Amino acid sequence: MKFIKPLALAFLLPATFYIAEAKMPTTLTAEARAILSQDSLALNQKLPFDNEVITGKLKNGFTYFIRKNSEPKGRVTMYLGMKAGSILENEKQLGLAHFLENMNFNGLKHFPKNELVNYLQKAGVRFGSDLNAYTSFDQTVYQLPIPSDDPELLKNGLQVMRDWAQDALLDGEEIDKERGVILEEKRGGRGVQQRLQDQYFPMLLNGSLYSKRLPIGTEQILKTFPYTEIRKFHEDWYRPDLQALIIVGDIDPKEMEERVKVLFSDMKMPKKALERKKYRVDLLNKNQFLAISDPELPYTVAQILIKSEKEKVSTVGDYRNELLKNVFNQMIAGRFSELMQQPNPPFMQAGGSISDFVANLNTFSLLVVPKPGELESGFKAMLTEFERIQKYGFTQTELDRAIADMKKGNEMSFIERDKKKSDSYVNRYLNYFIDDEPALSNENAYRLTKQLLPTLKLSEVNGLVKKYYTDLNRDVLV
Repeated sequence: MKFIKPLALAFLLPATFYIAEAKMPTTLTAEARAILSQDSLALNQKLPFDNEVITGKLKNGFTYFIRKNSEPKGRVTMYLGMKAGSILENEKQLGLAHFLENMNFNGLKHFPKNELVNYLQKAGVRFGSDLNAYTSFDQTVYQLPIPSDDPELLKNGLQVMRDWAQDALLDGEEIDKERGVILEEKRGGRGVQQRLQDQYFPMLLNGSLYSKRLPIGTEQILKTFPYTEIRKFHEDWYRPDLQALIIVGDIDPKEMEERVKVLFSDMKMPKKALERKKYRVDLLNKNQFLAISDPELPYTVAQILIKSEKEKVSTVGDYRNELLKNVFNQMIAGRFSELMQQPNPPFMQAGGSISDFVANLNTFSLLVVPKPGELESGFKAMLTEFERIQKYGFTQTELDRAIADMKKGNEMSFIERDKKKSDSYVNRYLNYFIDDEPALSNENAYRLTKQLLPTLKLSEVNGLVKKYYTDLNRDVLV
């Protein structure tokens, strides 16, 4: 199983983001007309929610999102998203959020012991690539893509989601069997990226509670925790007000909604529900350095990460700011790409980006993969190029090219919206539920971007360098 949701930060080059213009649709929803009928948008106007998904909240607080989508045909993807992860563990529970995720495959009310995996594998669902789950600091997510044209499998798939939500058996014998699996994962069964992450996260997280709640936990607790601790974590946090079921696929949404209401309405809140606090990573206003190594890392990487407070995205103005950052990221990528086209480039790879990090933080990162034995010269070359941007700024030609690329990308995205995979919609609603990110319809995203892209100014893009490339809160990682 995946252990932690991948993060776009250390040791990962920034991804390029493309959005932009398309042909006008022939019809408009009332929602789209309301927000986009004006020549100029009110930047303080709230972003509209996707009106193509059925969503609701049951009396017990359980949330659902259901959408019809026929790509791929004859399939449906179900996700159970939870606003609960390792950050909610107490000192006696370190590692138990992840442990509990594993236990949800080792005994459920309607699928005791290994019956869940056995049943689904016989039905053609592959464990790992299809049936999967992950645990991170603030969330736990279970995923199940299955055929939608098998009524019995569809019924049982919903039952699996219901059992995952609140009906893990947590049998003592099964818990003891799983200890060895988790300990092996901690001792070396995990990939190089996750092992490195365990080393650099405490520094990047500024000694906050997050730095003490890495999902893999501690060996001592994993070996010795009493059954009561994992059962307590389950009772406290596997509850309807922190959960959402997301179903997207080749289905009848109205019929599925009725099934969800019947199956999930009996979920109960704990008698004494604990407050689900939101935790922060405070900025220390100092700079930090860390050098780490791993025998499986095939190259050297050097990275500067500058942390800042994350901006909420809830209005048209916020959305415009996100477009501005994406243009900025693309222009940095273009600069370093030009360097890489030289006959003898000064490094193997380099890049930079502004991206979300953890909790309340953004990072602006600069990264270089130097040639073997040339760390110092490669690092200096990367810094020299960025300092050139800092001193002279980008050019209008670079901005025009980036906007043109984003327009082209948005045009293709909108024209091919009927080919969009169900997974992309699932992640849209998951991010909305977990992180309060905007969930715009395809139509509104296209039209907002179309109107806002031409308003982006070169002075604003260059201003982002000053805003995010600050002298404090820098972490250097090698």
